[in-house]
Amino acid sequence: MFNKILSNKLILVFYIVLPFNVLFAKNPYKTPISLSGTITPAETLKVQASAGGRINALLVEENQQVTKGQLLLTLKNDSQQRKVELSRLQIEINKNNVTDGNNRLELTKMQIAISTNNVEDSETNLRDIQRRLKEEQTLFEQGSSTRSQYDTLQLQYSRGEVSLKNAILSLEKSKKEINGAIISLKNSELALERSKQDLATSQEALEDTQLKAKISGIVTAQSFKEGEMISPGAVLFQIININQVEIPILVEEEDLPMIKQGQSVVFTTPSYRNKEFSGLVDRISWLADPESGKFPIYVKADNPGLTLRAGMSAKVYLIIN
Repeated sequence: MFNKILSNKLILVFYIVLPFNVLFAKNPYKTPISLSGTITPAETLKVQASAGGRINALLVEENQQVTKGQLLLTLKNDSQQRKVELSRLQIEINKNNVTDGNNRLELTKMQIAISTNNVEDSETNLRDIQRRLKEEQTLFEQGSSTRSQYDTLQLQYSRGEVSLKNAILSLEKSKKEINGAIISLKNSELALERSKQDLATSQEALEDTQLKAKISGIVTAQSFKEGEMISPGAVLFQIININQVEIPILVEEEDLPMIKQGQSVVFTTPSYRNKEFSGLVDRISWLADPESGKFPIYVKADNPGLTLRAGMSAKVYLIIN
């Protein structure tokens, strides 16, 4: 009788334990923790208009897949085009001003050279007249020369002094003018550089009327139509890169020691009940969520064939290393 009872107990234990053994034999690498989250795109970019204007051509549709650098839409902006033309005209004006400034500077330099020569010539001439005047005075005192000859030399000397003073004044004036010419030239050169920068800015703003995709992905949330007016900064649509997905999940404080950055995970979604997807713990937040007190962690996973979609729910299992 005892043997029969023992045999029945062993059979009962076998049938109770067997389901748990089968269950954990299927996925022995999973932790007993399952974490729920929502699948989001790994990269989302809002496409905003840097310049305002009317949508001239809308070249993509919602849910269309685009590649980086692809032209999305063009805007008509006549005022920006006029700014570019005015900037180019201002550059030509400033170039002429720089040329005129260089010419003025060269002329002033030449005038300084001429005035310097005039001063030197006047000084030489005055010294010569002064020498002759002394000789004439000696001759006049000796009675070998007339008063008229002496007075003539004195008049020449006075005129020489006036000529020297005028030459010196002309030289000083030229020196002052060259300072003004240098300042004027520098101002013209600065104005030319500013106008070049203005042109570059205007051209960049004009290029902003041709919006191109900065990432590859799928166009979503389109909010404008062709022919509509938009203002600078308006969000036209967004592009999501779903080639890789991210799953934000919240974990309890006591579970954090089991989680490491780079740790492997598997997850499932209700859309594919019999399929498991693999990913990695991309990052772990240092701050707890203020509402739940749990810590956010972020799982990244590849999405070959774009099977996974943003907004799908996911149940994530950590893999024990």
